[in-house]
Amino acid sequence: MYLLRWFLFRRIRKGGELLGIVRKHYHHQLDVLPAKNRLELETGIATYETALKSSATTAAQLREAGQQFEETAHKWLKPYPFSSYRDNFESLLGTVVIIFAFKTFFATPMEIPTGSAQPTFNGITFEDLRSKPEVKIPTGIERLWERWIKGNRYYDIIAEEDGDLESVSPATKQFALGQIGMGKHVEIRVGNRSYPVAWAPEVPEQQLAIIDQYTRRPYRSHFRKGEAIIRCRVQGGDRLFVERVSYNFRKPHRGEYFVFQSTGLPAPVVQGTHYIKRLIAFGGEKVRIGNDRHVYINGHRLEKTDPGFEKIYSFDPAKLPVDSQYSGHVNGETYQIALKQYLMTTPRGGIAPNEVERFADLASKEYAAGVGRYFPDAETEFTVHPNCYLGFGDNTMSSSDGRAWGDVPREKVIGKSLFVMWPFTSRWGW
Repeated sequence: MYLLRWFLFRRIRKGGELLGIVRKHYHHQLDVLPAKNRLELETGIATYETALKSSATTAAQLREAGQQFEETAHKWLKPYPFSSYRDNFESLLGTVVIIFAFKTFFATPMEIPTGSAQPTFNGITFEDLRSKPEVKIPTGIERLWERWIKGNRYYDIIAEEDGDLESVSPATKQFALGQIGMGKHVEIRVGNRSYPVAWAPEVPEQQLAIIDQYTRRPYRSHFRKGEAIIRCRVQGGDRLFVERVSYNFRKPHRGEYFVFQSTGLPAPVVQGTHYIKRLIAFGGEKVRIGNDRHVYINGHRLEKTDPGFEKIYSFDPAKLPVDSQYSGHVNGETYQIALKQYLMTTPRGGIAPNEVERFADLASKEYAAGVGRYFPDAETEFTVHPNCYLGFGDNTMSSSDGRAWGDVPREKVIGKSLFVMWPFTSRWGW
């Protein structure tokens, strides 16, 4: 009955708050209060609690009981110096504890840093706009909208004099300290001039369209006065909540996205961060990737009818797998064929036309050896170790995953994807 009255009447809630404050201060000072004072306070607390919880107490009676209770408390409890600061600090500390407890035990925020989960989740991606003069760089309110709602950052640096690209390096100490916010601060040196870039993306050389990912050479090495050194749009990675409760009561399901800690896992895993992959296989299962771009588990082929793989295996088998599209799963052999075709048909920075085929052949072999370390061809089987999980990224042409570094111990898993909280695009939500 008291609980119902607490919900219905504000005076009951305020009375409960008063009772809690006095009781807290009484317990704090219990060791320094004389016996007579303790007895009066205990009697006052008991009397007021009885009046508060009795349904027969009228509003006027409760108000009078509250005044008497406050007088008793002020009479015998010692005032704290700087009490307002103390109360504010206690409130702040309680809030911090709640936030950390929520983050540790219920839901952890995470940013998707790379494109290995695309198009399910977006990592940091970029678009070079130097060859697209029709695309205007937004300014003012429109630029803020693009940044804070859509997650798009724009970079536009014009050469002030002729010169060759010399370096991309961390900004000077003075520049970095003069900035407020998160992100890298770099300087691009062209000729005798340096151009600072604030809040640069995680891998500025590639994501600012300066250095080609595959050739590791500049797209352009010389700039004339008035030409764009950088003109690009960088899409930030999805921020999501990782739910940490479910796996305390059940095992992950095949096809779910699971999140795990990277510390202690073998190269090429980046240490000290979190990875998110789709669960493919469990401990003891034998796995291979066929040339048909389907995963086989103990001889059984995964299909688009299997939960979690509806989009993964909805690709057109007549087309080669491509980056950032659902293309099934590829082994090292299939990856090499597709990457070579891509490199031969897409302009690459710093490669002469007569070198393209040779470069494509060498580069595709190099990358395929890394991506397909445990799955080099359609015949090779990988047996998942006991108490481990095998995970692949949905972007099979651009994903560092279990094909390259094997399985993940069960104790490294912290939870599963729950909610995309930013940016506010079509993927926002559960």
